[in-house]
Amino acid sequence: MDAIGLRAQNEAASCRYRVARAGLCRSDSRVGEGHADGGHGADKFTPGWAVPHASSPCFPPVTGRGAVRFETNLAIFSPPLLDGIRTDCKLSNRLDCFLIQRHVTFNGLGKETPNGERKMKNLSRGMLLVATCMLAYGSPLAAQEVPDPEGPEGVSEASDQVIVVTGSRIARRDYTAESPILTIDEEFFENSGPVTIEQALNALPQFQASQGAQTSSIGAAGPGSSGGRATANLRGLGPERTLVLFDGRRLQPSDPSGTIDLNTISPALISTAEVITGGASAVYGSDAVAGVVNFRFNNRFRGFELSADAGISDQGDAATYSIAGTWGGSFADDTARLFLSASYYNRGTASANSRTTGEGDAGTSTPTSGLLVQNRSNLFGLPAANARYLAYRNLFLNTYGTALPSLASSYLLNLDGTLVSSQGGLNLRDTATTGYNITSTGQVRQRFDNDSTLYLPLDRYTGFARGELDISDRITAYAQFNYATYSTDQLSSQGVTQSVVEPVTISAANPFITPDLRILLNSRPNPNGPITYYFNTGRLGRLRVQQDYDVWQGLLGFKGQLTDTLSFDLYASYGRTDQNATALNQVSRSRFLQVVNAPDGGRSLCDGGYDPFGFAPASASCQQYLTFSTTDRNSYEQTIVQGTITGDLFELPGGTAGFAIGGEYRDNSYVVDIDPRNSPTLTAVPGVTTAPETFGTSGARSTSGDLNVKEVYAELLLPLLSDTPFFERLEVDLAYRYSDYNRFGGVSTYKAGANWEIVNGITARGGYSRAIRAPSLGDLFSPQAGTAGIIGLASTGSGDPCDVGGLARRGELTGVDPAQVRQLCLQQGVSPVLIDLFAYPGAAISALRVGNPDLTEETADSYTIGAVFQPAFTRGTFRSFAFSIDYYDITVEDAIGYITSPIALRECFNLTGQNPNYDPNNIFCQQINRDSNGFLSNVSERLANLSTYQTAGLDMQLDASIGLGETGFLSLNSAVTHVMDYKIQSVATDPLLEYAGTIGNTQIDGFSSTHPEWKAVTTATIGNRNTSLSLRWRYIGPMDASSNVGVDGANEPGVPQISYFDLIGRVNVADDFELRLGITNLTEPDAPLYGGGIATSAYDIIGRRFFIGVKAGF
Repeated sequence: MDAIGLRAQNEAASCRYRVARAGLCRSDSRVGEGHADGGHGADKFTPGWAVPHASSPCFPPVTGRGAVRFETNLAIFSPPLLDGIRTDCKLSNRLDCFLIQRHVTFNGLGKETPNGERKMKNLSRGMLLVATCMLAYGSPLAAQEVPDPEGPEGVSEASDQVIVVTGSRIARRDYTAESPILTIDEEFFENSGPVTIEQALNALPQFQASQGAQTSSIGAAGPGSSGGRATANLRGLGPERTLVLFDGRRLQPSDPSGTIDLNTISPALISTAEVITGGASAVYGSDAVAGVVNFRFNNRFRGFELSADAGISDQGDAATYSIAGTWGGSFADDTARLFLSASYYNRGTASANSRTTGEGDAGTSTPTSGLLVQNRSNLFGLPAANARYLAYRNLFLNTYGTALPSLASSYLLNLDGTLVSSQGGLNLRDTATTGYNITSTGQVRQRFDNDSTLYLPLDRYTGFARGELDISDRITAYAQFNYATYSTDQLSSQGVTQSVVEPVTISAANPFITPDLRILLNSRPNPNGPITYYFNTGRLGRLRVQQDYDVWQGLLGFKGQLTDTLSFDLYASYGRTDQNATALNQVSRSRFLQVVNAPDGGRSLCDGGYDPFGFAPASASCQQYLTFSTTDRNSYEQTIVQGTITGDLFELPGGTAGFAIGGEYRDNSYVVDIDPRNSPTLTAVPGVTTAPETFGTSGARSTSGDLNVKEVYAELLLPLLSDTPFFERLEVDLAYRYSDYNRFGGVSTYKAGANWEIVNGITARGGYSRAIRAPSLGDLFSPQAGTAGIIGLASTGSGDPCDVGGLARRGELTGVDPAQVRQLCLQQGVSPVLIDLFAYPGAAISALRVGNPDLTEETADSYTIGAVFQPAFTRGTFRSFAFSIDYYDITVEDAIGYITSPIALRECFNLTGQNPNYDPNNIFCQQINRDSNGFLSNVSERLANLSTYQTAGLDMQLDASIGLGETGFLSLNSAVTHVMDYKIQSVATDPLLEYAGTIGNTQIDGFSSTHPEWKAVTTATIGNRNTSLSLRWRYIGPMDASSNVGVDGANEPGVPQISYFDLIGRVNVADDFELRLGITNLTEPDAPLYGGGIATSAYDIIGRRFFIGVKAGF
């Protein structure tokens, strides 16, 4: 008996049993409870095996090697009948096995044996059955497909073909749901090459890129640290509003925000991933606001499977490789089952200067020599300095800038020790360095050795085990354990400062002061007074942050049958996450001040002393004296107890009503242990602290917190009509949940949905849901931590409104009074002698973020309505066709989020009309802090229940395939999302501002700044039984600058559209051996520049990559 590997995408796309209700296979019978006449007869069969009739167009898929349970409307066979028949489709996570009739016809189906089994007459096993394997290559994105029926939520062991779809807890015979479900098979992940899960998901139009391989956040050690984590961000509403499940259960959170790190899931475990849009809190509880991502695995897998992948960029870096092994077996006549899996993954790094978009920093930013800022009282009456500026103008400034640097500007030290102003938009003409370029925003960039981490390295090990034991015919005990340990590290760019806003006072007697600087200092009224210097730590060693994670979760449960119509599932789980964030080469504040203020320049403290103004590297002795390492530790624990009962209630015209009831208890707690050197020190004065010993950090304190909830829930499925003109099927799904939180009391969530199959092949669906997101532990208790606030440039309508070169001060913004802006700047601390010369050249400032224990829950209302068109299967050239379109609308109220730096500046200075009196006590103005010179020192970005986020759009999906005769097949799969609205209301009194089709706004998710109106992924495949070739097109639409939103006259440029193309080939080398080859980002377009940089999480910053993968079954 030969095993033939079929490459038949048309069969997979159109004929899999998961879309049986679309008119392809009309069987509703359950295995073990099926009916020989297609579900309308009264005969009862024992659990067993099914073989399709020769005239049946559909071949249902396998659930595991040697344990194939099929649904059919014709014949059921007990397992002994198949003894000796080869069914070793070992690549069973992706290969669907089929038993088909060959060379013979069926004679006399339905004969019943004395023990009640159905059996064929006059047919030998060897003549009738051929075990074939069909590669489920057909649509890796399959609308309305539902995977293997085994599920955690009360699925009856005696009814293997009833399934639990994501978004419901009720087992049902039909394979459609009222909520749009996008099903992704493991082939979709494999076609992306050896990447982590979030990189593959981000190609889908429903997702917006967030944390992952391309989000490096150097210096973010401590409670706000996120380096190395990977998250799913549905609809751009933030990872904390996307609930990630594994086989229908909650996973162990990765951080205080409660989000799930996708690094904890090995791709080797995934058989399918289901994505639903809209609130599902009534079914799953908090966080299911934007939707749910449910990863399923095939726990009926039998045999051993080994897979390996490797990839590398065309520049020889960012190398990745992985290896995974999976084994499944059964014992004691299949009453005990065991599933084991282990994997290793390694991702190499790429540095910023290896790509053209990361070659340099803006010429207006702090150079490697540091930034010198004079005290406000010393900026005028300096004729010597003024004359020197006039002389330097032609020496250091080229034609990119023509404005004379004002005396209010900061001063930069050049490589030769001379001075120049840091006036925005001016390019330093420094003969000691080369490589200037101009960005798309008009900023001047200067190449230097920027070998900071652009692509995060990752080293990960995972392990997974699940065991089941049938205690009796009705009850099964099960246990599961998931473990992941992984680490990543990030390296700063050469010379990047750890703090660009914190002053350090240096004695004017420092022996390393340059001659140029000495002239400037001597021109002051008090030549011996101290100077304020913004210190750059680059020459004291590269800042390196290493993140180490250990995440595990164990559960124990029981499931089974209470009666013939009632099922139950009861389990308890406990998990823990430990994260260590170690920062190397931190600079000691006390020792640095000691060295730079020493009369001998620190020569008595370390060899050669330390020159803060020069460019020579510090001696090894000084580096050792001035630096140390710190480690912050986070731990997160989660306990869950959940019980569910599901079953049948009563008969309705459309079938039997089903229900689910249950209860759940969740307890979450976390502890943040900050290295004492990273924490501010309390003083004798209440509320007053000294700066942390670690230079360049705002400081954070150790903290802890807990949150628990008790819940009850119920769901009702009502099949109202079926087999009626224009009501082939009509069913309604209702759900309710009550949650009682220890921090803020009780809250209700609910949903109602309907699924209406009008005629065979045309279905309408829709629903409404009320969902919530409870404040996370991080929201409630996170200590203050520093971050970067990107405010843009004043010359484009963004930046600091006090800048005299900005649109606000020049009177070029509609509705903005430049005179009142000037007055407000004075009230905030800009000196009267500086106000008309004031310039803030930077595009970024320091921001301080902190939790808020007074937060309450977010609420969300979501609506979906759509239709599926899937005409009946034909065996002509046009083999299959399916098209779906769904509208979604999600509104989040009392949204928890940060009032970010650009929003605070915009609202405070009435750029959108929200502070018409230019009141300095306005809530936004109170967030803004300026130093003694009037420069922005930081903005306090406190969490609050702000107001409203709203997004709406259309999801469209097309699946089609045609037969090419002996050549094979040609298929097309396309998923497109059109974002019609992406609105943010900063506070309740603000209007909803439209950010759909913009780039730059990170108010909802600090790692997600792109919100295109159009995003799509399309795959065309040509193949035959043993080979296939696919071309995938990934499209991201053009976007305007978000800083222009709500600001009349603002003109900051956006980014153009971009397309990526991938080529993937597959070959069945042997029955149980598959080879994959691929090239991603074939055409290698440059990532578009925005604000002098690129949105690294959204665009491909690595370029063309090659990969190879193999999979073998044993």
